Amino acid sequence: MNCSFRENESGVSPVIGVMLMLVVTIIIAAVVSAFAGGLTDSSTDVPVAAFEFKVYKQFISASYNPGASDRVVAIMKSGEAIDTQHLKIVSYYKDDDGNIISHEFTESQIGAQFFAKGSVGTDTYFGKPGTYWHTGDKFFGLPSTLFGVTPDRGDTIEINVVHKPTNTVIWSAEVTVI
Repeated sequence: MNCSFRENESGVSPVIGVMLMLVVTIIIAAVVSAFAGGLTDSSTDVPVAAFEFKVYKQFISASYNPGASDRVVAIMKSGEAIDTQHLKIVSYYKDDDGNIISHEFTESQIGAQFFAKGSVGTDTYFGKPGTYWHTGDKFFGLPSTLFGVTPDRGDTIEINVVHKPTNTVIWSAEVTVI
């Protein structure tokens, strides 16, 4: 057996070879990640707003539908104008047996209205395309329309205003019926 080694052969160290392979792999991963990240960047902005909901048992109004009846009055206290077709009102109410009842309101229908009172013939209805809720605007409706129940004085209702395209709660509060 004749084994001979040459001492003059030169080559790349195994450590340097492994390092080069790692660098190439990291560069390829970074390029793929940047490309894939660009494809999924279709985020929708979530509006920011604050509201005040009041739920009345036997609300008395001289200007709207005179007489005493149950009423919900909702005011946008601050925030950007929001097209109400992109909102829904989700409520939670505890019944006499302690069961939690949830209700989702998305759009005013004939006989089930939640609207902003305008001058004669210019009322705007929640959920209809082009109906914007601006700071200071008041929407009126019946508790049975918005919450699916007619609560009693002293009852508590959790009210959530949800941005439908992102399914994000933009405002939430517990409201006591007065």
